[in-house]
Amino acid sequence: MNFPLFVARRIRNTQESSFSKTVTYVGIGTISIGISIILIAFSILFGFKEAIQSKIISISGDVRISKISGNHSLSESPLAKNRLWENRMIQHPAVDHLQSHVQKPGILVGKEGLAGVIIKGIGSDMPVNQLAPNMRQGKSQIRQPQDIILSETMARQLKVRLNESLILYFLSQPERPRKVHVTGIYQTGLEELDKIYIMADRAWVQKMNGWTEDSLGTYELYFKKDVDVAQQTASLVKSLPMDWKAETVFELNPAIFDWMSMLDRNIVIFITLLLVVACFNLVATLWVLIMERIPMVGLLKALGSSHAQIRMLFWWNGFFILIRGIVIGNLLAILFCWIQSSYHLIPLDPENYYMNAVPIHWDVLTWILVNLGTCLLVALIMTIPTHFIKKIDPQEAINYKN
Repeated sequence: MNFPLFVARRIRNTQESSFSKTVTYVGIGTISIGISIILIAFSILFGFKEAIQSKIISISGDVRISKISGNHSLSESPLAKNRLWENRMIQHPAVDHLQSHVQKPGILVGKEGLAGVIIKGIGSDMPVNQLAPNMRQGKSQIRQPQDIILSETMARQLKVRLNESLILYFLSQPERPRKVHVTGIYQTGLEELDKIYIMADRAWVQKMNGWTEDSLGTYELYFKKDVDVAQQTASLVKSLPMDWKAETVFELNPAIFDWMSMLDRNIVIFITLLLVVACFNLVATLWVLIMERIPMVGLLKALGSSHAQIRMLFWWNGFFILIRGIVIGNLLAILFCWIQSSYHLIPLDPENYYMNAVPIHWDVLTWILVNLGTCLLVALIMTIPTHFIKKIDPQEAINYKN
């Protein structure tokens, strides 16, 4: 029989004073609030990163492949269609799908203004559901040659609505304006993308460029979920023709991903402070419990119990408080995350945060690691106040309350 664990179980629910009960409840509350805030913080952080990254990827893909050239304008150099390479990429186990585009700068003229835009020609190789999460009105695919999909930001700027017409000028051919029809309005919340990109028919943009069907601007690779983009890109670069280059989504949008890295550092500092407070409160709680039971410590020493046994007795007592706090904290975090993910009770300004509500991402591994890490850290810190037991004299301890 484990003597310290047996005694700790017997005294777990028997407190000698209302003060020690209050201190115990404070310890449980501190741990539960601390662990719940840590879990919620991770869920929100991962939710932000996943939501922003998915919005960027829906426009630019995980990897963009283009031709190496000295052309630094927004007009792309033509890339010859390589069907052998396409088939090899489609069959690659890490690749979800491959699609090609043609990009062209232009000027979009509305009723009350104009806007410089990048015309992105998309084809049938773009999945139907790729733009669907960001669509506000209309269809997410191009049906007719002169149909376009533009952002809600651009629609407000040009005072245009769904199913209305605009005039589009290709910068290389200003003498050939084209009347275009708005069949869809999207909004990612990322101003860097929303204020410049419009989607048009790829074959039509190729025609405006004077290109053949086999002349493309870029390939976009989309990897399967949980694939390491940087690692897979480094591997796939070896299979590219000599005059092609590959750029990851992180290289194409460095400012946004640097901002997300800053969020990571802030979360680490915040969580460290929470853990310090939780450890301090539990140590203080355990200290009070030891002081309340000094006569019992003296009696156990007089009966022959070793210092290690008595220390373990109080360590188990603190561990019970820790476990109750962690269980309550997990329940609170699960409840909050479920309510927020289901009902979006906490809204956000999309102009500043790229989304309408606080996002939640459920990551089971992170939750397990946070709980295990908290248990290990606090369990180690709890050994500090138990060293005081060595200094307690049995005779003085028995008569402590007298």
